[in-house]
Amino acid sequence: MVNFTATRLVALLLISVVSGIFLEDMYPYPYNGIAGADDQLLGPTDDGSSPVIYFNFKFFNKAYDTIYVNNNGHLSFTGQYSRYSPQPFPDTAPLIALFWIDVDTRTTGEVWYKLTNDSALLTRAKADIANYYDNQTTFQPTSVFTATWLDVPYYNAAGVDATKRNTFQVVLVTDGVKSFAMFHYQTIEWAGYANGNTHAMVGFNAGDNVNSYTLNNYNYDDITNLEYRSNIGVPGKFIFRVDGTAILAAGDAILMGKFQLFCS
Repeated sequence: MVNFTATRLVALLLISVVSGIFLEDMYPYPYNGIAGADDQLLGPTDDGSSPVIYFNFKFFNKAYDTIYVNNNGHLSFTGQYSRYSPQPFPDTAPLIALFWIDVDTRTTGEVWYKLTNDSALLTRAKADIANYYDNQTTFQPTSVFTATWLDVPYYNAAGVDATKRNTFQVVLVTDGVKSFAMFHYQTIEWAGYANGNTHAMVGFNAGDNVNSYTLNNYNYDDITNLEYRSNIGVPGKFIFRVDGTAILAAGDAILMGKFQLFCS
């Protein structure tokens, strides 16, 4: 198992006052609604999902050839998944939950997604993985999938909460065998319902009712602080390897199913 260098370890232990990954450091998405050929807009919806996207991705030691973008902050593999209230992991639905909660884009906010083999993005993804996984210097991705939630509100927000918005992004990188997921949190102003009883879920669920990993606990402040946190020393950015029987953090640290705090 490969260890972090001393410099990288120090970076992980420092508490940063910097908030969120910069917009320009997220993977490309449509600016001002100007979309590229590969960019797809989910469209205004409450609990809607994208059509099927054919994408070969290994997740929790199982090969999938389809993926779906769900408006409520998660990706599913076996079909559209409209559930808006987070369920404790492990569960029976294989999911990547970037920010699972009741997102409502019927009046404002956008969700964009893209599957690409653009050479510039493949080069960028290769560098990201090699930079944080010491044993992946020869990893050569063949496709990159991104989904980006831009300035999204939550359902039935009222009062001061009505103007709160979140921007976050998931990037999936694969060579068909090895798979990685990057989570980017640019702005997190809300984490759940105004009554304070339901909060977002962040993590990975194998769908076998056994294996999972949850990044956050249910403390409201812990979730809104995602933009300050990291597992690679870059506020608002997390990288995980997800193709094996367990989730691996940068440096190949095995992450078992419970919440673990990462400091930026």
